Amino acid sequence: MAARYNNLAAVSPAGRAGHAIATAAAQPDALAVTQGLLLFAVTAWGASFVAARTILSAPPGQVSLTPTLLAAVRFLIASAFFGPVLLLRQVRRKGIEARDLPLFLLLGTLAVSLYFFLQYTGVRLTNAGVSAVIVVGGIPPATMAVSALMDRESLGLGKALAVACGAVGIAIVATQRGLSVALGGGFLLGALCLALDAVCFGFYSVLVRRMRARYSPVTITAATTLMGTLGLVAVSAVVDDWGTLRLLSAGQWGAVAYLAVVCSILAYLAYNRALVTFPAARAAVWIYLESPVAIVLGVVLLGEKVAAMTVVGALVIIGSLLAAERG
Repeated sequence: MAARYNNLAAVSPAGRAGHAIATAAAQPDALAVTQGLLLFAVTAWGASFVAARTILSAPPGQVSLTPTLLAAVRFLIASAFFGPVLLLRQVRRKGIEARDLPLFLLLGTLAVSLYFFLQYTGVRLTNAGVSAVIVVGGIPPATMAVSALMDRESLGLGKALAVACGAVGIAIVATQRGLSVALGGGFLLGALCLALDAVCFGFYSVLVRRMRARYSPVTITAATTLMGTLGLVAVSAVVDDWGTLRLLSAGQWGAVAYLAVVCSILAYLAYNRALVTFPAARAAVWIYLESPVAIVLGVVLLGEKVAAMTVVGALVIIGSLLAAERG
């Protein structure tokens, strides 16, 4: 019977996915590794808000970069690492196939160039609170919807309710960080950009999971980063002054290095590796933790004050993740 099931799983994509998930569920070590990878990724991304703040809103006496220039430099440094890696894998015939170049270009657009363009445009036209609600709060539901549409993946009613509770927790946190709604000044356009941003990451997660059978997480991350960086650099070269980089302090360059190495290389590798085991919707729920991480680090590193309701919202977020992971 086991041999027959394995043969069916090898033939059917859905069978392979189900067999992989069932195997991981039966192996506590594999489950713990995947959860550890996700925890590392979202912690790194949560800390990126603190690192980016020192560059985008620098204190007096230091220069500030535009969001597009920061994103371009961040991923350009990451590409300097991934370029040789992908070239070596191509030489060893473990790289990407020519017929998949359009797909990797799409992944790079969804996760890097278009993603950051929409996010920064949305933040500029709305505010920090609305951005947190729509992007961080919207990625898990958007990924769930895309997964159900494309791969018929479902978290089940209980876990769907946990996702909804997590979104409520994000909203609670956002009310303490400038959540205000206006209908003028391009606000609706900004909100639309942020909503599309969440949808982009949802499609990215589902497509990466579909490719796990043919490509390793390293190859996927390297090719996606390189393709996405092309678009970011092209836009930044037109609208930004790259000479500003000469004025960055040593501390600011340290923050850039953190964003490039930890967030753009290691965190993306960890998240893409986790998608080998977890369904896209389940992995996306962990993104809710970015807000609590950003709150804690803001207090510890920047001396920010936290309202009681912010703590309540963070606890709701953590509780929703624990509920989604239960069992």
